[in-house]
Amino acid sequence: MMNQMWSVSALVSYIKRGIDHDENLRQLLVRGEISNLVKHRSGHYYFTLKDDKARMSCVMFSNYARLIHFDLENGSKVIAQCKVSVYEASGSVQLYVNGLQPDGIGEMYLQLEALKKKMMSEGYFDPAHKKQLPQYPMDIALISAREAAAASDVRTTIARRWPLAKITFYPSLVQGSEASPMLIETIKKADQNHHDVILLVRGGGSIEDLWAFNQEELARCIYDTSTPIVTGVGHETDTTLVDYVSDARAATPTAAAELVTPDIQEVSYQLQRYKKLLADQMKILLDRSSHHLDKVKGHPYIRNPLTYIENSMMSLDLKRNALENHIQTKMYLQNEIDSKRIRFAHIGNMMVQSPGQAKPFGVFLFESSV
Repeated sequence: MMNQMWSVSALVSYIKRGIDHDENLRQLLVRGEISNLVKHRSGHYYFTLKDDKARMSCVMFSNYARLIHFDLENGSKVIAQCKVSVYEASGSVQLYVNGLQPDGIGEMYLQLEALKKKMMSEGYFDPAHKKQLPQYPMDIALISAREAAAASDVRTTIARRWPLAKITFYPSLVQGSEASPMLIETIKKADQNHHDVILLVRGGGSIEDLWAFNQEELARCIYDTSTPIVTGVGHETDTTLVDYVSDARAATPTAAAELVTPDIQEVSYQLQRYKKLLADQMKILLDRSSHHLDKVKGHPYIRNPLTYIENSMMSLDLKRNALENHIQTKMYLQNEIDSKRIRFAHIGNMMVQSPGQAKPFGVFLFESSV
């Protein structure tokens, strides 16, 4: 191995494979300061992440970069969610970043990640526990801040898509230290009123603004409800703890309203289709029944019911005549048997009275018949 000759590309590939297969380098949280930031026209971000002792080159591709919801600039203190790999063209080790958070919330982010792992291990995120959403909800509970734009958007969306539904509004705080206990109380109240589904929504904001929705007590409360709950908290890039335990998560409040309601126009179209299908099926059934009825009506016994009765009467007469003949024959035979029994008894008596003058049996029969 020591004397093996390597090309540069082979050596770099070997190092890259070693790094890429290292489980400890696949998912990291790295704290540092942004420098040399370049926001390429392609949407990719290139920058250096540094501290007072070292620095590393970083790349954040556009599909991740567009999810950043804070101002990123040189000097920003951040926590990067990333993996380590090698860019083979330059042979440099760099970080491939898929998420950035301001370092001011670093401890909160780490706390949330630990809580997510804990609740996941306890089965709180298990898809098997999630309740099925009603197909046609007629009684919807809406939990949000009073006079909030999110609640207004939900009402407007439901009124447009499914105006048949009744909406019961439960106002609650959705931000601050008192928000989580109030949300718990409100959810329990809504759950006791047996609505078809509960919508829990609020608009977007920073992680601090949404922190009430990352509380363990609130997540456990949502998990324990008997009513299906749909969460629409924040914007598309925001995911809070309640989104993992709810029965369904929508990217925005409007999307949550769309998720729980059918489109009345589509339902009407489906009903028309079913109506036509039912009418077609009934026509086929009626045509078949009519054809069968025509065949039945053409039967001789249906055209003239007396024919069946007359035929039965004729058959009955024939059977009656046959029975009478059978009875007469039986009576004749019975008379013959009785006559012969009398003759035999007479002959027997004569033989007992005149034993010395007994004649052959055939003679008695002959004389008796004379």
